[in-house]
Amino acid sequence: MKKIDFSAFFIEYYPLVRAYCIARFEIEGYDADDYVSQAFTDLWEQWDNFKNSLPHSIFSWLCLRVKSLFIDEYRKRKRAEDVVEYNEEIHGIPDIDGAVEDESYRAYITEIRSRLGKRENEIFTAMVEQSLGIDKTAELLGMTRAGTLTAWYRLRTKLGEILKNIF
Repeated sequence: MKKIDFSAFFIEYYPLVRAYCIARFEIEGYDADDYVSQAFTDLWEQWDNFKNSLPHSIFSWLCLRVKSLFIDEYRKRKRAEDVVEYNEEIHGIPDIDGAVEDESYRAYITEIRSRLGKRENEIFTAMVEQSLGIDKTAELLGMTRAGTLTAWYRLRTKLGEILKNIF
């Protein structure tokens, strides 16, 4: 089998991989260039393993690599969007530090806390009262980030139901 020259392969297949990326992921050309360039860089780093392969198998590998890079970037963006800053509309309960401390407010908090379990109360304290955020809460409670996020979303749902019943 004849060895493939990387330069010739790059010149021939770069436009094809770029077109695949634009069509498959419906992104702009400059974004596609980023993914395709990264995929070709990865290919260059592993070229000794590929230079005796058939061109269409290398092309398939590049398309899979571009897809993997796109999915990784999507997940990073999604995680960045999931970082939740304190917002009364999102959390469904007023900010404790900014609230007027009166008897009725304390009664509501007591009522809410009485309906929560131990772990839910710990998460409530860390996330709402102390405004620690997901990472700090996970560290404090000895949980994984994903576990803390799951527990937080469940707690928010439960808080919404409790508040509907209270008001």
